[in-house]
Amino acid sequence: MINRILPAPIVSLAFVAFISLLLASCTKEPTATKILMQGTWQLTEAYDAAGNDILSEISIPVTAIQLTDDNGMLGTQAPMATRLVYGGSNWSQASGLMNQVFDYANFRFNTGEFFVGEGVTDEFTVEFKLQATAIAGGLSDILTIFGVGSGWLQQTIYHKFTNVTVRFPEQEAESELNPIQSANTMIWGFTDNTVALYNYKDAQGNYLLWNGWPVNNFSKGKFVFTKKTKGLNDIVSEHL
Repeated sequence: MINRILPAPIVSLAFVAFISLLLASCTKEPTATKILMQGTWQLTEAYDAAGNDILSEISIPVTAIQLTDDNGMLGTQAPMATRLVYGGSNWSQASGLMNQVFDYANFRFNTGEFFVGEGVTDEFTVEFKLQATAIAGGLSDILTIFGVGSGWLQQTIYHKFTNVTVRFPEQEAESELNPIQSANTMIWGFTDNTVALYNYKDAQGNYLLWNGWPVNNFSKGKFVFTKKTKGLNDIVSEHL
């Protein structure tokens, strides 16, 4: 039998092809943003557009949310959403009514939704369903403080924000071979590119534009969430 020796260039090409296939088999797909967002989160930092710390202003008694795989959002996000939409003007007066309007002490939480594109993305949409959860006291009490006209005093308003930025610091430090499988820190950004849309629903459940507040007047800011293994009830109980 005649042993044939392959020319060096062919051996090199074969070796390169083998290494490429090996690396490809080891490379893991990055975790989709929607999966990273799922879980229970507590707001641990909050800043307005000027960089001022506003965490204590909106933690009534604490801001915690649960994001689910069916795009659901449940938690104590109403004070945060109210501050985002209506800003800091008259906030001291409005915040004094939060415990009367949102009954978090008895674990009556607000709902909402979030929407994320496929794969890895740095933007998403969030819709806050702003509705009073207390048996006594209504959302109109707070809206009146901000100067919303009587013709727009709805009990439920859907405040939607598109082009909200979302970041995971752990993801920024990941490698191609070892992408993160979960994240412990999530940062939301409401920026100049963020677009607001406010609606309410008619008797048939159809969306109607809610023009009770200018959509361009929402507050810009940054919100940092930390993932928790505890449930919403436990988190709220710790801050009562």
